[in-house]
Amino acid sequence: MNNTFTQAPVQIRIMGGTVPIARFINILKIPAVVVPLVNPDNNQHSPNENLRVGNYVDGVRTCLGILTTKF
Repeated sequence: MNNTFTQAPVQIRIMGGTVPIARFINILKIPAVVVPLVNPDNNQHSPNENLRVGNYVDGVRTCLGILTTKF
């Protein structure tokens, strides 16, 4: 993400909601990361759920950056 955007990503070690990622980490022993792409006021799973177009575009850029980076 450092190569895709001009600012370093914010890393937070918590994730709200029910994200079924623990099995990948604990059982399959596969490292995993969650990359949220929504705006802070998106009201997930509510009648007025929303996603700003800018967040969508940044999300596409983020996914491309992650999937095309060679380690």
